[in-house]
Amino acid sequence: MRFDQLTSMRLFIRIIETHSFSRAASLSGISPSNATARIARLEEHLGVKLLGRTTRAVAATEAGQRYYATCKRLLVELDEVEADLKGSQQRLSGKVRVSVNVSVARAIIFPRLPELMLQYPDIHPEIILTDQRSDFVREEIDFAIRIGGLEDQDLHKRSLGFPLRINVASHEYLQKFGVPETPEALHTHRLIDFRLPVPGEKLGWEFECNGAVRTFWPDTVASVGDAEARVQLAVAGMGIVQSLNFIVAPALDTNKLVRILPALETRAPEVTLLWPRNRHLPARTEAVMRVFSDWIREALEERC
Repeated sequence: MRFDQLTSMRLFIRIIETHSFSRAASLSGISPSNATARIARLEEHLGVKLLGRTTRAVAATEAGQRYYATCKRLLVELDEVEADLKGSQQRLSGKVRVSVNVSVARAIIFPRLPELMLQYPDIHPEIILTDQRSDFVREEIDFAIRIGGLEDQDLHKRSLGFPLRINVASHEYLQKFGVPETPEALHTHRLIDFRLPVPGEKLGWEFECNGAVRTFWPDTVASVGDAEARVQLAVAGMGIVQSLNFIVAPALDTNKLVRILPALETRAPEVTLLWPRNRHLPARTEAVMRVFSDWIREALEERC
């Protein structure tokens, strides 16, 4: 087998980041035995042991850790140089795998994705809808978009904007039950809560009162674990909903819902773009990620 140091370096990085020979081999399109042989040849070429294996995992030696840091830096620089040489005007292309918060996908991404695809027809997004924590390696995710701090991994973060929590109800509901003038008045109204996936946990209703954020825990007539479904119930006149402005915006634009207590609205957790710190991203993927993040930030700014 001909020794290709550059290919072996990329394989070595994948082994470190996945903690697995077999997983790295699969991602590289080769057999585990081939991967083992390539790393052995790389170690022979360098004259040092790079990896140590136990029955449970693969870990870098001290020399391997130093080599990993150097390889990553060099390959990032190499990818950037190649991208520059191929021309900044070259059309972006290829597959990008994105994990997206369900509400952001439905309210922001899907309605506008056709226009992005017209501009970049050679990008092929694979969009995974979830509000849960992502396993970037196992799911082969390039980057994720989340509301708030649901990810606890060691990740890079890029802010895409801060939505507002707003309170809405239908004209019919307000005509029948009246318009609440204070947060305390909500205790006498019909409220539709957001059901969290953890049994027994619920979101409080937040309001800015005299410069401070206060949380209320009023009784509700129903709880629903889908943000868009709650908006539909509000449109149907079932009750009042506190939701994010970009989720409610279409119903407000068509006058199906009315904004109430607008002076007491609070900022929600920021929408963020996340990707692993220890992952080497090809220059093409980084370029696509920048396009996505800029596009989503602009879309959110229109609604936030």
